[in-house]
Amino acid sequence: MGPRASGSRPVVLVFVKGLGIGGAERLISEAARFWDRDRFDYRVGYLLPWKDQLVGDLERAGVRVTMLGGKRGSDPLSGLRLRRFIRDEKVDLVHAHLPSAGILARVFSPVPVVYTEHNLVASYRRLTRELNRLTYFRNRATTAVSPEVGEAVSGYRGPKVEVIDNGVSVVVGDEEVAAVRDELGMQPGQPLVIHVGNIRPHKGHGNLVAAARWLADRGEDALLVSVGGEKYPGDLDRVRDLAREAGVEGTLRFLGRRTEARAFLAAADVVVNPSDFEGLPVSLLEAMALARPTVATAVGGVPGLIETEVSGLLVPPGDPAALGAAVVRLLGDRRLASDLGESGRRLVEARYGLAPMVRSFEELYLRVLAGSISNG
Repeated sequence: MGPRASGSRPVVLVFVKGLGIGGAERLISEAARFWDRDRFDYRVGYLLPWKDQLVGDLERAGVRVTMLGGKRGSDPLSGLRLRRFIRDEKVDLVHAHLPSAGILARVFSPVPVVYTEHNLVASYRRLTRELNRLTYFRNRATTAVSPEVGEAVSGYRGPKVEVIDNGVSVVVGDEEVAAVRDELGMQPGQPLVIHVGNIRPHKGHGNLVAAARWLADRGEDALLVSVGGEKYPGDLDRVRDLAREAGVEGTLRFLGRRTEARAFLAAADVVVNPSDFEGLPVSLLEAMALARPTVATAVGGVPGLIETEVSGLLVPPGDPAALGAAVVRLLGDRRLASDLGESGRRLVEARYGLAPMVRSFEELYLRVLAGSISNG
């Protein structure tokens, strides 16, 4: 690529495996509203053609989106497509999210790569983990969504990890909340417990099923609803089978992928996160921004977000009785639930805004482009 004309905007390619409805993907879609288009010319690239639910949102925001994978997703030619796109579009910097995009960008990008780690490395498959580690040194700059995530990769060869917290900006109308409760057929006064998380290993769906059984055994009439898409075909049927085998299919519903997941969070009396591993879950940030009381397992970056008894309740991972008991406590003590919800809302408003997150990334881009950051 030739030198960029003086005064022209640097071209930034935001690169991710898919644009389905996941936490990291939604962050990209939501962040686009805050991108400084006067300073940067943004593009978005992705690899999996069937994970395109957020493409329309980005395009309506005026962002050019390009699918760089093959018909079956990432294939041996994906790296060459990426390199050609960078050359043809005169891209100055690639910001890759999650390992699949990060690995490909490090190997094939002729321009600097900024990489964001969203999860604890133990949550990745072994091959992904190793390829991520082996190519990490080619990042020009590395960020993590929480100190715990940053610590997990601190031993990797490469630039020092900078923590840039996830951010959210959430507005849900009363009519959307009413529509959720109508769809679910809620009885007046019936408690609603919501979980939002895609069906992945270590996301705690089995823990949620066991907690539903614990609640049912104690006569609780709460309806539990889990919203989230499947990673592999059959995952949704599998978790529904788990609920059926536990005898809680009447009180625990798995709805699959829903574009209006935030409306379910806003409709909740309690929001739960039962995961075994987490980075900094966007769904928890959104629930707290909506002043919903939360119960979450104390894993990954979650204890850095939720101070138990102050901005939510923390329970041990893999302990459905503790999860269920915390839910019962919040349902039975509305004053406590309200106080925790308001405390969580104030925390997210003060610390986890989307605009500050975007500004931090854009300041990092400028430092990388100015050459003040090397590969370490």
